[in-house]
Amino acid sequence: MVSKSLNSATSCQFVIRPNRSLTPRQQKAFFAFMCVVVLGIAGAFAARGYWPVLPFAGLEIAVLAYALWHCARAGALVEVISVAPDRIAVDKGRGRLARVWETPLAWAQIRLDGPGLGWYPSRLVIRSHGKEVQLGSFLNEDERQRLAAELRRAVTGFAVRDWHRSASSS
Repeated sequence: MVSKSLNSATSCQFVIRPNRSLTPRQQKAFFAFMCVVVLGIAGAFAARGYWPVLPFAGLEIAVLAYALWHCARAGALVEVISVAPDRIAVDKGRGRLARVWETPLAWAQIRLDGPGLGWYPSRLVIRSHGKEVQLGSFLNEDERQRLAAELRRAVTGFAVRDWHRSASSS
């Protein structure tokens, strides 16, 4: 999921997050419901004398808890791309963002590299001075293409405005 915000006439920001089907509250409710169902069925079997079912039910609950934790952790990833007239910066993180990449806007190249093999997704990268950073690896193909187009528009828009400003001041 990509959201764009214009901070002012001189900068814009793209916030990229993975699509999440459940909120944290819904995940907890789902986990509680599954615990009641699994442990209820296991308890009914244990009451009939099939007590070895209980450890397997506990293992099933533990695996479900790990899977939900892993999905919640992956869904908390955030990428923020800040485009200003003089620079482009990328911050990434979970909860707390850290600056992972920054370059002058004039040297930034937005590239959407096609897949090496037919079933692999494309790669959206920003390159400058032989270094690159990948963006939106968790986005689907349409979202990645739209983000590439929006980034190109933002970078080109700032470059054109900067060129007009420098040409008019000469």
